[in-house]
Amino acid sequence: MDIVVVDEGSQGRLLTVDERAHWRELGQVRRFGDGEVLLREGENARRVMLLVGGRVKVVTSSDEGAEVVLAYREPGEVLGEMAALDGAEHSASVIAVGPVETWALSPERFEIFLDQNPRACRAMLMVMVHRLRQADRQRLEYRARSVTERIAGRLLFLSDQVGEPMTDGGVRIGIRLTMPELAATVAAGRDMTVKAMSRLRALEVVTTDAAHHFVLPDLEALRAVAEGRAARH
Repeated sequence: MDIVVVDEGSQGRLLTVDERAHWRELGQVRRFGDGEVLLREGENARRVMLLVGGRVKVVTSSDEGAEVVLAYREPGEVLGEMAALDGAEHSASVIAVGPVETWALSPERFEIFLDQNPRACRAMLMVMVHRLRQADRQRLEYRARSVTERIAGRLLFLSDQVGEPMTDGGVRIGIRLTMPELAATVAAGRDMTVKAMSRLRALEVVTTDAAHHFVLPDLEALRAVAEGRAARH
C-alpha cells in the first residue's frame, strides 16, 4: 500500500519533532485503505489519531441522506480530539481518501500526552477555535449568498485544502468532486448546482481537466464572485 508521508517540517507545525516522537511512543500505527472509516459519526471516542500519511475527508449526512464533505485533512493534523475531550459522540465521520497511515492514541493516553505537552495542547485548542469560527462564518454566509457565490466560496476553500498549483498560475483541485457531492456541500439542489456551475464556467473561473478535476484558472476572479463583487446571475 503506497502512502505519501510528508516531511515533518511541512506539516503546519502543529506538533514539534519532540511532540511527534512522544505521540508515536504512546500510540500505535494504524493503516487504512481507500474508503475505510477511521472515525464514525455518532460513535463514542475510542481513539485520537495523528494523520501521518495520506488524506482523509470529514463527512456528515444531510437531511436527505446525502454525504456532505465538510473538510479534507492532510498529514500532521489530529483527528477525533473533540469527542475525546468532551466525552460526546463524534459529530462527523472521517474517511480515507486513498491509503492512509495514522498514529492512534486511546483517549486516556491522549490526556497523558496533553498533560505532558502543554504547548501542543494550546496549539490544538487554537486549531479547534479556528474550525468552529470557520463553521459559524460559513453558516452565516450561506444564508446571505446565492448558490453561485456559495459554490465559488467552496471551490476557494478546496483550493486552500487540496489545491495543486499549476504552471500557468491556476490551481487544480486535487480530488474529484461529483455534482451531487458539490450540491450537498453547499446545501443546494442538483439542478441549481448545475446551473451555477454553468455560470462559473461562462465567467471562465472554473474549468475541468481530462481527469475530471476542477481547475481554477483565476483565483482572484473566483474570489470576486464568492464575495458578491462580480455581477450576480
